[in-house]
Amino acid sequence: MRKIEKKYIIFVAEQAGGIDVFFPVIERIQNDGKFEFALFLGNKDIYEYAEKKGIKNLHLSVGFSVQEVEDIIEKENPDLFITDTNNTELEDSLDKKIIKASKDAGRPAISIVDSWINYGERFGKKLEFIPDSILVIDGEMKGDLEKIGIPSDIIKIVGNPRFDKFSDIKKTREEKNLIVFYSQPFSSKGMSEVDVFKDIVDVLDKRYPEKKIIIKFHPSREKDKDKYDSIIKDSKLSIEKLKGDVNADALTQKAELIMGMHSMALFDAALMGKKVLSYQPGKDATSDTLRSNVYGWSVPVYKKEDILGVIESVLKGKVLSEKRQRTKYTKNKSADKVASLIEHILENK
Repeated sequence: MRKIEKKYIIFVAEQAGGIDVFFPVIERIQNDGKFEFALFLGNKDIYEYAEKKGIKNLHLSVGFSVQEVEDIIEKENPDLFITDTNNTELEDSLDKKIIKASKDAGRPAISIVDSWINYGERFGKKLEFIPDSILVIDGEMKGDLEKIGIPSDIIKIVGNPRFDKFSDIKKTREEKNLIVFYSQPFSSKGMSEVDVFKDIVDVLDKRYPEKKIIIKFHPSREKDKDKYDSIIKDSKLSIEKLKGDVNADALTQKAELIMGMHSMALFDAALMGKKVLSYQPGKDATSDTLRSNVYGWSVPVYKKEDILGVIESVLKGKVLSEKRQRTKYTKNKSADKVASLIEHILENK
């Protein structure tokens, strides 16, 4: 059994987004010196992603059963769990196993919701995987969770720690004609991300053959890096696939236009004051989950025939997100708020 004087926190992540949320919090508590921590990761890809960020005390936990998680609790003797929330219906996701095991062991657990989608899937069909506290980005997210039956008193509005880095981001010179396409696994009414990319390339080929596209793949959820090859081969455009470790924020800053579907990278781009176009065929304004579209900070397109007109309008127009609107998310000191909440929970444990 683990015996330490400092309070011991186990962070649990199964997605790259969880690492991005945890990273500034981990930096904050490391500097504080009051805590020890470990980061348990649900797959090899995000283990490597966390390693590249320089996070220490990593453990790979692929395929752990609830019993194995219970054994970890007995061996590690943590004072607190902090999990991301897997936005699928998988009941055997690592965060859900941790929530169940922590309840059985009487250990407090916090979960962080980092995007405005798939709320029900994150906590189980019958809301059977609810932690002691749920940390959310804003009042809209809190209201959405209350609507599906999450108790209001356990929902804490703290913002998103990964947005803190945008509070003092410096403008850089854009590269004219550069478009960054943020890829992600996508499905809507029979269409995939490959179909989405083909529609975009078809339009650009005819109207903007001078444009260059850089494809940025999702850091942990996309294995097939060749799925766009036939489209690239048949296009007149200069198209580059990025592989390996790439600073997405620097890439976004450099681009004239950001395109994609509903990736959080598009919301990030809007927070950075970039021109952003979101193409989600088969959807409409009522089913659109990209919050920057909802806020009017990015421009949505739901039909292929509308792509050209919207691209022309976006390129000629101004950035839609005003700085004063963005500061609600970027100047929130979210990592400090999460750290303070951790201290409060552990002091009252």
